[in-house]
Amino acid sequence: MGSMNFLSFGELRTSTDTISDMLTDNGKIIVTNNGKPAAFMVAIDESSLEETLNDWQQIRTMRSLRRLQEHAEQNGLAEMTLNEINAEIAETRKERQERNAQWEAR
Repeated sequence: MGSMNFLSFGELRTSTDTISDMLTDNGKIIVTNNGKPAAFMVAIDESSLEETLNDWQQIRTMRSLRRLQEHAEQNGLAEMTLNEINAEIAETRKERQERNAQWEAR
């Protein structure tokens, strides 16, 4: 993974030159809060901004999908058939419609 640069939130306020140098040299910084990782900074330039943002969104989407898959496996839902999934969706929609109807009747 290469070497990582770490800075605390406090150092961020007073070390703008250091931040720029670290990003130029290594391309990334882990920002800590009370010694624990809290944020990730990555070097970008104007020409790669949109691509970098799209890449980051794809990473977040893949993480969410992985968490959903893990949850399904842990709760015995990973083996559901398509018919069972569709029945679950239909039931959830029906319950939502009933709640909405009750809310509108108030």
